[in-house]
Amino acid sequence: MQSNAIRVSVILLAVSTGLIQAQTVPRSSHVWIITEENHSYENIVGNSSMPYYNELIKNYGLATQFYANQHSSLPALMWFVAGAPVELDNNTISCAHTHDNVVRELLNRGYTWKTYQQNLPYAGYQGLKYGTTDAYYRRHNPLIDFTDVCPGTGQDKKSVPYTQLATDIANNKTPNFAYVTPDGDEDAHDGSLASADQWLQAHLPAILALPEFAPGGDGLLFIVWDEGTLSTDNRCSASDSTGCGGRTANLVIGPQIKSGYKSTITYHNENVLKTICAAMGLSPCPGAAANAAPMTDFFKSSTSASPTDSIIISTPGSGSVETGPVRLIATASETKTVSQTQVWDNGKKLGVYGTNIDAVYNLEPGTHTTTVVDYDSSFNPIHQASVTHNVEVAVQGVHVSSPTPGETVSMATVHVVANATEPVPVNQMQVWDNGVKLGRYYGSDVNQYFSLPPGSHNITVLDLDYHYNVLHRTRVSYNVQ
Repeated sequence: MQSNAIRVSVILLAVSTGLIQAQTVPRSSHVWIITEENHSYENIVGNSSMPYYNELIKNYGLATQFYANQHSSLPALMWFVAGAPVELDNNTISCAHTHDNVVRELLNRGYTWKTYQQNLPYAGYQGLKYGTTDAYYRRHNPLIDFTDVCPGTGQDKKSVPYTQLATDIANNKTPNFAYVTPDGDEDAHDGSLASADQWLQAHLPAILALPEFAPGGDGLLFIVWDEGTLSTDNRCSASDSTGCGGRTANLVIGPQIKSGYKSTITYHNENVLKTICAAMGLSPCPGAAANAAPMTDFFKSSTSASPTDSIIISTPGSGSVETGPVRLIATASETKTVSQTQVWDNGKKLGVYGTNIDAVYNLEPGTHTTTVVDYDSSFNPIHQASVTHNVEVAVQGVHVSSPTPGETVSMATVHVVANATEPVPVNQMQVWDNGVKLGRYYGSDVNQYFSLPPGSHNITVLDLDYHYNVLHRTRVSYNVQ
């Protein structure tokens, strides 16, 4: 035990002196998203009609393996702000959706936000289209479809005409989070790629001139495409050509981003949202973003290790608050052979694993520093990553941490994670889906994978005492693609 304690102390000392360092997302209170429309990666990268965009690629970070979750503008964009498709009707004028979303989490943290929409006639406009060519599309403005932003909340007035941005910049009143949409003629939806490039060249420099984008600043900007070329690009990944929204050329921009970096990690729309949550300390992170990996490889590191040589802790997020059991998702990616990974929490070893960790722990209430260390074939430490988070006492009942409400699972294998907290001993947990019993598990925890058909699902997890009385049950609605 003493030698193990000394070993961990040496590792922690090495990290504190910069000898071992894992990549993380630096904190930011200035995050921007600019959305473009309906073109695949191959149409953008290297296209002579888009010289400005390709110059940005040289200077900042490009996701070369980014794949949209699905086609159709509104649900595809919803993945960026809610981690789920939420609304499939592109012609909706409803704001009745109660799903968790980035605005809700921003407000919970005290951040300011705005969505700047070109050709919007006035703040809070609720119509489907506007402009001389109907170039404002409500479906390109996903944040106004949630109950958090309905007329009467006051938040609807945060959806403003794009012209307001110049005023906000002049008055030093830009928000912490800004969502920017050029109109349909300028975002490549109706107009040409050349027009989209010219719009960016004309408007982006004013944003990048803000203090947060100066060297040492915390500015973070994403230029994203909602989906690839319609009808022809349905890729989900480099090895899966059907069922999703295609490959897109998304940029990550900011003073903390590696210049000219090209990521080869496969990412989807919810990874952008997860990166925003990690940067701004938002917890929980909405929808599927809760369990997605942040795009940590884009950020500068003080070490010379390559982007693949690192440990990434996807969940929990640094600064997050968990109620009850804590789910840890982490990945070790090294050029060296990894013999094992170890998880430590507040100096106590929790377990030994392979390169991929997906585990659930019952931790005492309070502040925790959870650390993942990977070891080479000689059992020497290679890297480690740590997150500091808080654990609160769980209320009595059944807590389901996966799947999350409203989540869309993009594969047939569904991961069910649940835990029961009761004043009496729990004999067993049962998992039911759409009225069919999937399994019975002794004890108060469930951590199982199930193969389920595409469609809408309602999963119910219940716990029973030793007299087979049902103590509590929790139901979660989700979808399988």
